[in-house]
Amino acid sequence: MVKYVKVLFSVSFFFHVLSCKSTPSGSKTISVINTPQKPSKEGNPLVYDVGMADPHIKIFNNKAYLYATRDEDKTAKKFVMPDWKIWSSEDLIHWKLETTILPTDTYMGESKSCWATDAAYKNGSYYFYFSNGNIDTGVMIGDSPIGPFKDALGKPLLPKDLTKIKEYDPTVIIDDDTTKTPYIAFGHYRRNDPDYYYMIAKLGEDMVSLAEYPKEIIINGNGKVLGGNDKPNIHKKNGLYYLSAGSHYATSKNIYGPYTRVGNSGYDNKYGLSGKAHGNYFDWNNQSFHTWCHFHLGKDIARYRESYISYLHYKDNGEMVTDVDFLDKHFAFGVGQYDANWNKIEAEWYMKAEGLDKRESFNGGFEIQNNSNVGGLYFPNVYNLESKKTITFNASVKSNTTIEVRANNSNGPLLGSCKLFKTSSFKTYQLFTCNLANTKGIKNVYLKFICDGEDSVHLDWLSLK
Repeated sequence: MVKYVKVLFSVSFFFHVLSCKSTPSGSKTISVINTPQKPSKEGNPLVYDVGMADPHIKIFNNKAYLYATRDEDKTAKKFVMPDWKIWSSEDLIHWKLETTILPTDTYMGESKSCWATDAAYKNGSYYFYFSNGNIDTGVMIGDSPIGPFKDALGKPLLPKDLTKIKEYDPTVIIDDDTTKTPYIAFGHYRRNDPDYYYMIAKLGEDMVSLAEYPKEIIINGNGKVLGGNDKPNIHKKNGLYYLSAGSHYATSKNIYGPYTRVGNSGYDNKYGLSGKAHGNYFDWNNQSFHTWCHFHLGKDIARYRESYISYLHYKDNGEMVTDVDFLDKHFAFGVGQYDANWNKIEAEWYMKAEGLDKRESFNGGFEIQNNSNVGGLYFPNVYNLESKKTITFNASVKSNTTIEVRANNSNGPLLGSCKLFKTSSFKTYQLFTCNLANTKGIKNVYLKFICDGEDSVHLDWLSLK
């Protein structure tokens, strides 16, 4: 933790005076300007200078686990990928290296083609799926998210002669139906090329066999995305299946498809957000996130990547939005930490929500809406808060609402309380300001909403002064 510093001392001469005044003795009193607090660990890239690539983040037992490949050589013109890494985090900021899996731990033997991975949990065991280059796909089994893992079959789960396409880049999804059906998808797709497509198959209950022969995934639509790439990923949100390659995606109401092209969740090539941005989309604590990798040195210079994260939002029509605006303003912070000196903190940048929904707002952005009488938003790791005297909420209100500003949780020390009164409509935002009683140190801020009923308040942003 970095603390504000104020130093008083007397000198007869000095090189730089920051502020001074005469004292009865004639000496000068100098106050050193306070230095703003900064995070001890930047959030982007997720881990600096380790060649972290193809990140898939999974939440197991309320903890984040990142399954990744590793680019070894910053000068290589071809992929040099000697192993797989498993990292863990409790906050999506600080990542601990838990496990290194070597190709010699599998049927592959000596290799530097440890390509993309995925992981899943079912029936009390954890499964690690891995690519043997662009040749085939294997599976390992373990008793914890970090292993130790052992080769489940001693041979590929998806052998190279299984289908007409190349069996690599697996994505595994456990559906939310009554039987929790597991599926695996893989392959390399190219529009209008009959020899390149994605395939999907139901996995057996043992997670290390196929319950059916893989089926081709049909992708329709005239969008400019999903023209051709490997790295398929499938996730589900609000009953809709999302098939993505990088930040390009299509949707379907059936996991087998057909899928319809939608767009790019980000902006093409900004922060590497393109069809090459291998990663995944995931939810945690009622917040959505997007993680991906980027050839930050330039793909023409080297096959060397690093991995990023941002908040993810869903429009009412199901379209995904990777929060590039957040990256433009606060890229290095990453998710889950904030600076009270920011002009404003968007409400949708929270890390945990209770009794509240993130929804598309009338003006095209996103806002927070309550769905119960009591709810809360959690903003951990707020820096430079101790000098702030007020908090302002930009909100529209249907019925009277109180937002309590507390430390740590809903029952933590009360820092302030704001009454929000009815506005003319949900299309009219109004500023509501209240005083703060701060103490020193970095704060975990919990906003406790006390409302007259459901859908009483829509919160756009907050600021601290």
